[in-house]
Amino acid sequence: MGQAYDSTWRLKWRHSKACKTAKINAKHVLDYAGRSLPLSRVKKTSWWLEFISDLRDEGRNTSTINRIVSNATTMVRFTRAAGLHEIDVPPFLRPKEGEHRMTYFSKEQVQQLAFTAVDIFDNKALADAIIFSAYTGVRQGELLKLKSEDFDPALNQIWVGGKPGRDTKAGDCRNITLHPLVEPIVKDRLAQAYLFRDDWTNKDQLYAAFKKVRKFCSITEDHCWHSLRHSFGTFLGEQTHPRQIMALMGHKQISTSLRYVKATDAATRSAVLAI
Repeated sequence: MGQAYDSTWRLKWRHSKACKTAKINAKHVLDYAGRSLPLSRVKKTSWWLEFISDLRDEGRNTSTINRIVSNATTMVRFTRAAGLHEIDVPPFLRPKEGEHRMTYFSKEQVQQLAFTAVDIFDNKALADAIIFSAYTGVRQGELLKLKSEDFDPALNQIWVGGKPGRDTKAGDCRNITLHPLVEPIVKDRLAQAYLFRDDWTNKDQLYAAFKKVRKFCSITEDHCWHSLRHSFGTFLGEQTHPRQIMALMGHKQISTSLRYVKATDAATRSAVLAI
């Protein structure tokens, strides 16, 4: 990806009127992908959906997201046209202006994924990661950075980003009380320095295993790993106020949290019966 940017900058953007904007948007792409990302990774639709989800999670509006995504696709398509590689950008749906919709897994689907990971693929580590992510809302990168020392046994909580002093993506740390489904997973892994990194050295390895399970369960491709974070927001939305959700998910703006809370049948029934 770094070479694709260098070539596009030198041959296309450097002398254009929009060179400053192109450089700013390209920085967002490289910050997410890394300069060493092989372009073969971006031929998958799922990579682009994860990229869009990550930009949404940063609180960016859809117009900004589309500009950044266009920058990324331009780098890939321009360098392909220049004969530097043979990777095509796959078809994928870009967010509509003003739209903040994202798929989520129901509790039943989360259990189906976890069961399949163990029973069919003999991969308890993947089942643990799926359940942990769905009931804590951690991002993939945060999951792999969690240390055993981040667990607070006195309060039965996990510190995402480390106990105060280590930064999360949003710029600070947050603590989450462990759900009963998550508690045994954490306690079984406390002998390891990192809770999950011994099983998954990077996000790509984790996601590759996840896709096999998702496919076996016949769940559509628009349900990506980030959808587990949306599940957490939706589960919380059935129980608590958006400001609590904002704190638990590490968001800076309540508008970002609201994008994660989907209307469910259980929530709408509870709302009417509470009148």
